[in-house]
Amino acid sequence: MRLATFNVNSIRSRLEIVQNFINDYNIDILCMQEIKTENKNFPLLNPEMECVIHGQKRLHGVAICSKFPIEEKITGFSGERDEARFIYSKIAGIDIVNIYAPLGDLYGEKFEYKMFFYNELFKFVEKFLDKDFLICGDFNIVHQNIDVFDANEWQGNVTFLPEERAILSKFLDLGLVDITREYFEDEKVFTFYDYRGGAVYKNRGLRLDYILTSKSLAKKVVSVEIPLSIRRKRKPTPSDHVPLIAEFRI
Repeated sequence: MRLATFNVNSIRSRLEIVQNFINDYNIDILCMQEIKTENKNFPLLNPEMECVIHGQKRLHGVAICSKFPIEEKITGFSGERDEARFIYSKIAGIDIVNIYAPLGDLYGEKFEYKMFFYNELFKFVEKFLDKDFLICGDFNIVHQNIDVFDANEWQGNVTFLPEERAILSKFLDLGLVDITREYFEDEKVFTFYDYRGGAVYKNRGLRLDYILTSKSLAKKVVSVEIPLSIRRKRKPTPSDHVPLIAEFRI
């Protein structure tokens, strides 16, 4: 089974890119963030897929589309504050949470919202730790120095604040596994490149997107991929994020 998480930065603007991605990389389950559309306007991605959508007009929004039957679903949770940022589904016996976390700010109201969002998320996640479970999406957090092109330059920036980095550490302390870091070990790999300054060609990126799994599911990981070529294509204009793919022995 091949699962991907992808901040598409508007599904209607990137429809061709997403459809080609599903076909070219044989994606079975696609978790998307920043779909930026209401549920009624969400386009058909693939005739083999059914979708759970939690959208809103112009901003935010998440969706999960699957070639396997979707057994259970929950859209929204207590940490959202009227923004479409969370979706849960159970597919092929795996409990899946897809998030688009708030960006935050430098210790203002948006920072407090981000902390609230994650505190509520921990409460939801804790009940799945002894199951085949994964949480994925755009966490808007850079965890370690290796996850940014220049840690010294990025100090004091949103996504790299100590309190934000501690959130990722707490997920790992709960027993979840960062399968990207497990697979790539000490290699610098990124999932976000700013549109400005040719960042993707200079490898000036950040790792903001994650797939964290329970220990039982981590044992079933076959491979992890970050297809950078999708971000480097000039037309149609790509998302500023790169998809993250995990293959599981299911």
